[in-house]
Amino acid sequence: MSFEELLREGTRLNEELPGRRGSLVERTGASALVVVGDLHGELDSFKEIIEWVKDDRCLWLFLGDYVDRGAFGVELLTALLQFQLERPDRVILLRGNHEDWEINYHYTFADELRNKGLTGALPSLLSWYDSLPLAAKVGELAAVHGGVPIPVPEGIDELEKAKADDDMGFQMLWNDPLDESYWPRGGGTRPFDEGAMEAFLSLLDCRFLIRGHQYVPNVGYKVNFGRCVTIFSASYGMGWPRAFLYLPEGRIDSEIEAYVIRI
Repeated sequence: MSFEELLREGTRLNEELPGRRGSLVERTGASALVVVGDLHGELDSFKEIIEWVKDDRCLWLFLGDYVDRGAFGVELLTALLQFQLERPDRVILLRGNHEDWEINYHYTFADELRNKGLTGALPSLLSWYDSLPLAAKVGELAAVHGGVPIPVPEGIDELEKAKADDDMGFQMLWNDPLDESYWPRGGGTRPFDEGAMEAFLSLLDCRFLIRGHQYVPNVGYKVNFGRCVTIFSASYGMGWPRAFLYLPEGRIDSEIEAYVIRI
């Protein structure tokens, strides 16, 4: 399939995902679960994680930010879409803040498409962006790319109706936990504290919040409030530590850090 054809097939699969309700995908659980953070055009990081896992039972959950910064956004998207086509019920691709054409224009992916002669695929790319869910619930885990929207929605129906271009969806793509490393991003983004996280987890009846969005220097992951885990799976081309989450039994029976794999 061509790149454009893969995008169209990926859009269809996203719209037909089992458990999809608007911007939320819900699964009761998984025999095994892999959660992958930001990849930012790093095809080698994606391949290394696949090679490490080697577990055909897995549900794969990707937290967004597939393009920009790295030089192989097209190749990474191609590999991800083929990966999803091979296991359509076992791959959930969430939207990140870089799945946005305005962001791509100011970073690198717009130039990459032009340099690779693929600007004709732009309408299909934008449709694919819009087809990506903003949040997932897998058993006891809630997942978003960025963070908890403020104020926390009062009902799941509000979450299901969120869009990337409205305030709630924007915050789920951009917000960060309030800790010593917090740096305001501006533009309507907000920090979330432990109370907001607890309210969000209660809304979804979950124990843990899994997110990406923030590069964590020298480690690849961090834990806030005991139950909010940031996973970052790109090295920015510097060979810095990357991380992903692997639950071989699909659940968390000990400290969550025990399930973080660093590569």
